[in-house]
Amino acid sequence: MGAAVAKEAELLSIGEVAALSRTPATTLRYYEKCGLLEPPHRVGGQRRYEAAVIGRLMVIRFCRVAGLGLDVIEQVLSDTSPNRRSTKELALAQVELIDGQIARLEMARRMMFAASSCRCPTLETCDCTAMDDVTAELRAYLAAEHEADQARDRA
Repeated sequence: MGAAVAKEAELLSIGEVAALSRTPATTLRYYEKCGLLEPPHRVGGQRRYEAAVIGRLMVIRFCRVAGLGLDVIEQVLSDTSPNRRSTKELALAQVELIDGQIARLEMARRMMFAASSCRCPTLETCDCTAMDDVTAELRAYLAAEHEADQARDRA
């Protein structure tokens, strides 16, 4: 009897999991429905989660931040194949997409700093040179993107 009480004390309520993981209880229930979370134990009719669910929720959160949909996250979490090759390939492809997003955001950041330095009435008529470097960078980026699109169309 003492072991069962100790085991029960190790389990977390849905409120505790929500607070610790910063995931709303409604989302936890939805993840259960989708199969991302195992159905929890029930104690007195209430959900009780093992502490390991917090780690799983962190994986789900960062997969979402990385741009993965719930269906893909479910595949990642359930991948038990030797060496998890498909998951690793998916992760590397997603890293490429993230790197592209970071590059675009860094360019946008540089543009915002340049715009904040511009003393001209409008950015379109900027002649104070504050925008020169970032405008040249943007033109080069757009030209490279256009070339890549054309190469894909030819392939």
